[in-house]
Amino acid sequence: MHIFKPKPWMGLLFSLALIFGLCVSSTAQERIKISGKGTYAYTERPTIAFDDVEGHMILISKWEGMNWSTGEHKFMDRAEVSFISCADYIKGNGPFWGYIKMSQNGDVVYSKFKGKATTTLSPKGKPIMTLEGEMELVRGTGQYIGIQGSSKFKNQMISSIIMMSEWEGEYYIKK
Repeated sequence: MHIFKPKPWMGLLFSLALIFGLCVSSTAQERIKISGKGTYAYTERPTIAFDDVEGHMILISKWEGMNWSTGEHKFMDRAEVSFISCADYIKGNGPFWGYIKMSQNGDVVYSKFKGKATTTLSPKGKPIMTLEGEMELVRGTGQYIGIQGSSKFKNQMISSIIMMSEWEGEYYIKK
């Protein structure tokens, strides 16, 4: 029977691994779950028809509205929201992307987003547009300096100029 005898270098290796593990875990960023809803109206919406196929439109829209936090952590509750959206739709369907600015009490969070719009007809023949996608938090000021994170959203046009949004995600402050 062979009895294992630890080598002197094994203790040093174990100690270094333990120190490294503690350093990595202590620098891990706390991820905070967030969610919200918003209502936005477009303030500018130039539309350019492109005649390659029926119903092809290029849109650049400026939207303004308000965010309400719905999660346990009150992220940007009642913040003013403005965003610019670019879209390439054929009969109300297609990709969109843009940039968001959320402002509250001097703190600002900037994000970028992308997604896909889908338009269907209601039983009464009215178009119903749903927009789904992802948002990436890219920069912040004030208490949000170093912000990083992401969320998923689902929006619905409730009139020709008003959009409702629901979103959820998480963020952390990069040190």
